[in-house]
Amino acid sequence: MIDVLIITFNEAMNLPHCLAALQQWTKKIFVIDSGSTDGTQDLARSMGAEVIHHDWAGYAAQKNWGLDNLPFESDWILIIDADEIITPKLRDELIQVAVVPMDQIPENGFFINRLTYFLSQPICHCGYYPSWNMRFFKRGQGRYENRAVHEHIVIRDPVSNISEPMLHQDRRGLEHYFAKHNRYSTLEAQQLYREISDPTFQASDVNVTVETRRRRWLKRHVTQFVPFPSLWRFLYMYMLRLGLLDGKAGFQFCRFIATYDAMVALKLRDLVHRSKTGEQIVFDEPAMGSALAIPEGSQAFGGRSTAKTVKTTQKPGHVGPIQMQPEASPWTLSEKVVRALWMILGRPAFRASFHNWYKFRVRLLRLFGAKIGQQVAIRPSVNVEIPWNLEIDDNAIVGDYAILYSLGKIHIGQRSIISQYTHLCAGTHDYTDQRFRLIRDPITIGDDVWIGADAFIGPRVHIGGLAVVGARTSVYKNLAAGQVYIGNPARSLKERILQ
Repeated sequence: MIDVLIITFNEAMNLPHCLAALQQWTKKIFVIDSGSTDGTQDLARSMGAEVIHHDWAGYAAQKNWGLDNLPFESDWILIIDADEIITPKLRDELIQVAVVPMDQIPENGFFINRLTYFLSQPICHCGYYPSWNMRFFKRGQGRYENRAVHEHIVIRDPVSNISEPMLHQDRRGLEHYFAKHNRYSTLEAQQLYREISDPTFQASDVNVTVETRRRRWLKRHVTQFVPFPSLWRFLYMYMLRLGLLDGKAGFQFCRFIATYDAMVALKLRDLVHRSKTGEQIVFDEPAMGSALAIPEGSQAFGGRSTAKTVKTTQKPGHVGPIQMQPEASPWTLSEKVVRALWMILGRPAFRASFHNWYKFRVRLLRLFGAKIGQQVAIRPSVNVEIPWNLEIDDNAIVGDYAILYSLGKIHIGQRSIISQYTHLCAGTHDYTDQRFRLIRDPITIGDDVWIGADAFIGPRVHIGGLAVVGARTSVYKNLAAGQVYIGNPARSLKERILQ
């Protein structure tokens, strides 16, 4: 059998439809109510549910309290909202899972598809269908991530999907719908403010679906900065995600969600502005922390992720295993835009140019911020990562298929020669840092240096003038001027003597 968990507050219009669909095939239905005044509690009891009062603690905390404290008996738990309905076909699929001995089912949980109704019409496009929600899982295996709103269950792999959708329809009308999303936008803006203003924050988005990670990343790093966020969201939903196929209801739904995104962005900007002016920021909801810790050796929670915990040396005072949590992108929005333009426009034009169009390629690099001297020869097959971090002095040469990986600054001196397939790598990561922080240390190559074919030059390396780096030599430390170097790592072979 299956136990059910529902949280409620003034859900008398929705709850009868929800509970009616759960009769005769579930074992226990627990309703956690936070002080309804419309008779929700009596209605729930009359339909066989066990009602428990618990003061509101936030969406995730309220559900986690129920998972921690209610006397569940069934092997499987189903969590739904009062405005959701389990259809007969979905019910049959859930029962097919629940009647099999639990140890014979490898999955710890199942994502359930959800079909949303707006203005009494199903929204089958707009990026809202299919909509996967982890709601059905083995008892003791699932728990909500600690977020103020739009929280998701995190659960260990393996997981799977049940394609038959449940129905999501709030019968309380648009006034309530708008009020609820006004509240949601406040909570989401506060959540995003906590995340972007906390230098130690590490996103737990690896624990949720790819779509959710993408949406959260955009709201953290893009939405608050772009003009007209509602317009971009509307065009994405209505045109790219084919909301136009949902007719008038689809058009209005796309407008509504686009307005919601604009509210989030505006409220987030307001929080940032108030903090800069020194105003104390007080949140209505309790602060939310990070998601669950993952025991050593287990698979990462959620979605379809197969990432595993990395065992590392623990810091003093740390309890439990340390996990890699790579930092968010360190690039600013303007840098991302220019990099995108370079990749889409600049780099293809660079590579398509004829082999002797050296002046054209120099002008193109200068257009994207590079500092290039006179009579510089760069072959079209050279790979330049970030042009504005590149500085090349007069009469230098860069050979075919060389990689100028200029995450940090790269300076090449006068008359120096960078031979074919050379790799100048001005970027690495701090492997001792849990965030795997990007390090962008510069590379400086003096005048009259010759870097042989297929050599590797690492970050934070200075090569003195007149030095020679032999073919396939790897350089990780500074090299003195006027010496010939070979090997991995590079070692001095002899002095360079010019005739």
